[in-house]
Amino acid sequence: MTLLGILIPALLVALALRRWFVPLPWTVVGLALALTLGFLHGAIFTRALPVPVDEVMRSYPYRGVFGDVTSRNALTNDTVKQILPWMQVVREELLHGRLPLWNRHQFAGYPLLANGQSAPFAPLFLATLFVPLPDQLIAMAGLKLFLAIVFAWMFLRDEGVSPIAAFFASALFAFSVFQTVYLYYPLGTVSAMLPAAAFATIGCARSRDRRWFVLLAIVTATVLASGHPETAVHIGIACALLLVLEGKSPLRPLLAALAGAALAAPAWFPVLEQVLISARAAALAATPHPSLHPYVAYLFLNPDAFGNPARGTWSWISNYSVVAPTYLGLIPLALLPGARGRREITLVAMSALLFIIAMNWTPLGHALNAIPPLSLIAPDRLRVVVLFFIAIVAARVLDRTRKVEVIVAGVAILAAAIWLLHAKWNVTLDWRSTAGAIALGAFLIAYAFKRAQLVATIAIVAELFVFNAHFNALAPRAYYKPKLPILATLQQLSKGEPSRIVGHDWTFLPNAAAQYGLEDIRGTDPMALATYERFLGKLAVQDPSTDVKRIQDVEQPALERLNVRFLISDPQLTPSSNWLLRYEGPDGKLFERAHWQRRFFSSDANVGAITQLSATKLRVEIDSPRDGAVVHSSQIAAPGWRVRGATMFVEEPFIAFRAPAGRSVVTLTYAPVSFYAGCAVAMLALVALLLPDRVRVK
Repeated sequence: MTLLGILIPALLVALALRRWFVPLPWTVVGLALALTLGFLHGAIFTRALPVPVDEVMRSYPYRGVFGDVTSRNALTNDTVKQILPWMQVVREELLHGRLPLWNRHQFAGYPLLANGQSAPFAPLFLATLFVPLPDQLIAMAGLKLFLAIVFAWMFLRDEGVSPIAAFFASALFAFSVFQTVYLYYPLGTVSAMLPAAAFATIGCARSRDRRWFVLLAIVTATVLASGHPETAVHIGIACALLLVLEGKSPLRPLLAALAGAALAAPAWFPVLEQVLISARAAALAATPHPSLHPYVAYLFLNPDAFGNPARGTWSWISNYSVVAPTYLGLIPLALLPGARGRREITLVAMSALLFIIAMNWTPLGHALNAIPPLSLIAPDRLRVVVLFFIAIVAARVLDRTRKVEVIVAGVAILAAAIWLLHAKWNVTLDWRSTAGAIALGAFLIAYAFKRAQLVATIAIVAELFVFNAHFNALAPRAYYKPKLPILATLQQLSKGEPSRIVGHDWTFLPNAAAQYGLEDIRGTDPMALATYERFLGKLAVQDPSTDVKRIQDVEQPALERLNVRFLISDPQLTPSSNWLLRYEGPDGKLFERAHWQRRFFSSDANVGAITQLSATKLRVEIDSPRDGAVVHSSQIAAPGWRVRGATMFVEEPFIAFRAPAGRSVVTLTYAPVSFYAGCAVAMLALVALLLPDRVRVK
């Protein structure tokens, strides 16, 4: 199913491109698929998973069953702590015919669609929906690589680059460190679309054919719906700079991009609304962008200059995913001195400027990063644009007659790379640590005697495979969402009226609740509501080294206020008599609160049955002795919640309402205006795109 999840959408895209745009050779399609499958071979052709499910097994309740598990690469743990749980919630909602708007499983409930990275309307997610989890994540990764290769190849062919040189640059982009470290993230989904955006933008600027307008609208919609608005801004910057370089009027591409943005409005309107009230917005406002350490420049010569987390050798102060994407490959660096003409020199200059901004170096970088929207987004990811521009220049230089300056630069870079590894960092010189140097050496030998496009392509693929193919280390599939007795007991006891759970300290990491149909008061997501984050922050351990909200004091009265009924812990915890033991085993202890506060409660009225009709709808039966009796709740207030049958108000961060006299049924429904307004905008855009040319404004 994973293989089909890659092949079927990939071949459909190839057929569409061949039918309506360019005569894309099947040899290129075949090579792109072959390299994609080769890069992901362990994930596709074995039962192992390329995401760190082993990292989750290090804490209870899993630790009591699987023992002391060593994580092979914990760096990408967000894929299992956030991405996979969100995907499961989205899939369950969509496959049951419901809109994926609210996540009731984390943070006592918060917006699902509006958190951005859940990306339920991302075309790559929808195209692979027939693949079950967790394999869908792998299928999406394969599609990202394929699309990056194919669209980069077509863009470079339009640049006048030869087929082999175009494939060299396509492989350089698709299998780069940047794409690898974010391969299983929404960020990687968006960044993989950069070549497609560039191809469609320039095509739309050069041609008045309606097909190019529609293609750019579709690509823009894909970028904006795929879950990472920050990288969408970076793609917009790249396309704007390419338009400037092209010297064409930007009006037509701008209109097409606006049409695409309108198509994706249901996905990004709610995100924009959520950003303004999220914990992330508060954090960004309080923290300026940091400048990356100057030592990051060493990673121009080797991405593993400070080790590699996948091999357990990372030994530096900063995050590998943040600093290692500085590596662009040694062969492209050697080719840069051969840049000629206005187009290539301008691309190199643009790359240098963008790199300064990305690193937040120099007063110029600080000044530019203070300008919105750059002031609101992480600048280091702008290096994906640098990578793409350098790939363009390298491919163009590779196509020309050999230049002495390329050989001189290559020898100097080769010497510097060897010096860095051996003399400076005392790294053992083996085939893995010297992959870049070996590739550059092979290229220089070929380049000195004849045109070396084929050697360069083979060398860059080999180099990047060695450095990157094993970064997303494989872990046993048995670690994904295992069935444990303690969790089965918890699921059985929690049936019926809605209630919540809490894990003690590191027990049962919070987002896992979504994978077992449970509701947790904790969570980990910067897009959580700031109001609830402030409330939860008073209960959780203040640990700046982690974004996991850990609860160590399980006797806090506020836990009862949050509708917490169950406590899951390691085998050593013995809480007060407020907690009744319901299960004990090697996987931990499960407690039920002797007297737990219901989701809705009142001292003025009798609260009857509380029914969770869906994630976005609850029904509460009320018997009130008088009009205006106040009913409190631990249902989290967010823009979009409506109360029918009573008068709603907010007791931050919770919903409350005043019930009418007598018996009544109050219904709470989550229907954010931002989403439905986005749907209306998308429908108008779709109608406009489908209008015949004769009624279209030229």
